[in-house]
Amino acid sequence: MTFDQSVIQSISILIIMIFAAMGLRKIGIIKEEQGELFARIITQYTLPALIFSALSSSQFDMQKLLLAVVMIISQFICALLAWGVSVLLNLSKPKKGALILASTFTSSGFLGYAVVKEIYLNNNEALSDAAIVSELGVASLIFTLGILIAIHFGIKDASPHEKRTAALKFFHSPIFFSLILGTAFSFVPIPHDHWIIAGFYKILRTIGAANTLLVTLTIGVMLHFKDLRKVLPIVLIACFIKLFIQPLLSYFQSELLNFPKIWHQIVVLESSMPTAAMTAVFSKRYGCDSELTTILVFATFTSSVFTVITMVFLLG
Repeated sequence: MTFDQSVIQSISILIIMIFAAMGLRKIGIIKEEQGELFARIITQYTLPALIFSALSSSQFDMQKLLLAVVMIISQFICALLAWGVSVLLNLSKPKKGALILASTFTSSGFLGYAVVKEIYLNNNEALSDAAIVSELGVASLIFTLGILIAIHFGIKDASPHEKRTAALKFFHSPIFFSLILGTAFSFVPIPHDHWIIAGFYKILRTIGAANTLLVTLTIGVMLHFKDLRKVLPIVLIACFIKLFIQPLLSYFQSELLNFPKIWHQIVVLESSMPTAAMTAVFSKRYGCDSELTTILVFATFTSSVFTVITMVFLLG
């Protein structure tokens, strides 16, 4: 099976699983309020297990930090573009915040990691690269700059202490600790053939195997089809910046830096993912237009089916 066929097959599987989750919600087997529980299990249990397992099983290469740098630059440029467009359109502050958040931060860890895992199966090197892109290149930014954007453009007041606390929250999360510990253990020659060590990693892989299912369940219970006509121009702008400009920025940076093929594929795929669902959470928490943000998240998700395929053909 070729690379593009693997990507299309993997995306199709995830979409089918998400629509199945929507069906389960519709008949009452799972409920919308359970989405928050699923998301907590992902961020505090399954995703940290995947990250630690992938990073500690591969030898860390300092050059891989360039993957994170590429993602950060791509997202930062998109944030500036979205801000400039919002000024030209004379949007209200809450709508400006919604557009910037939706145009900038990618669902690399939430959906992108699941896609990479499906495409590259048990390739620890690919999973390690994806973890660096997701956690250093995206998570560190969304939980700092993303929160500050939501606070600045929101309508709720926030004290300096609240701003600092919110922006630093990522750095004492299970995801951050798994990133640090996984990187540290990557420098240690671990005897993976020892029965205790092998058993430990088998536990991690078993926990991590639930990540894709939980991601699809979370998205499935949250997604609703809404009327996009009232905000169609903003939707089109967000989709264009997030799903076309961002992956192209990553693509050209990757070409310029002469990345190895697998780095090139992963950084472009991760950039092609839809808007991170956490942006809707931040909008609601800090007073941006949360309804608009939710619509934009949904719109980028549905549109990403086509843009990811486009990026696949671009990757050749």
